[in-house]
Amino acid sequence: MIQDLHSHTYYSYCGKDSPEAVIQNAIKNGIELMGISDHYYGVVMNRPGVTYDSDEHRVITHTNALKRYFEHMKTLAEKYKDYIEVWCGIEITAVDKGFTLLPDGVDVSMFDYCLIENFQLQGSVIDDVFAFAARCGCERTGLAHMDLPAFILSKGLDMNEFFKKMNEQNVFWELNVNYDSKHNYREHQYVKDFFKNGALIDAVKKSGMKMSVGFDGHLLEDYDADRVITACHKLEELSVPMIK
Repeated sequence: MIQDLHSHTYYSYCGKDSPEAVIQNAIKNGIELMGISDHYYGVVMNRPGVTYDSDEHRVITHTNALKRYFEHMKTLAEKYKDYIEVWCGIEITAVDKGFTLLPDGVDVSMFDYCLIENFQLQGSVIDDVFAFAARCGCERTGLAHMDLPAFILSKGLDMNEFFKKMNEQNVFWELNVNYDSKHNYREHQYVKDFFKNGALIDAVKKSGMKMSVGFDGHLLEDYDADRVITACHKLEELSVPMIK
């Protein structure tokens, strides 16, 4: 299946385009499964300078914004269901910039999936990614744009056991094939390394852990569907299981 499970719209602020335009572009480019995964802090409009009367007020405000976003995506998914499958996701960061974190009490379990970013970075507030995935409660949780083998090695963990636990808890690993102006045309080395590492590929397959492909698009004029399609085909040729 040709899938792209990492895309941003104007809900993310760093994105520009409407969700409908993103879906239409995906259809035009032959994407079969499109996931829109806007930044949590963008969706809830929790910007610097915004104040809340109380933690309860914050939770209510964020919950209402998430519901509007979710309903918007599901309306579009229904509209285009004869042409493409659309999932509604949410991207959650583990780094606190004063307005970015998922507050306690906010429910995101309705989303088709969530992407967790930056938990491997210094300053991450997430100690246990599996516990955090369980807290989010989504059917699927993805680890976005990270060199997972390097992280596992840095923590002294057993790769096979980590991958096995990912499979058991339906946590998938994203191959981020981004190459656009928003990211200064940087490619992720871990993606290129993955396809050259037979032992790593065998470990993924043995564990049953699922993978995904995402372009991490922010501007439609930068979207390169060929990078997405090529990565999906490579995974299929290698019989690496993809999330679906």
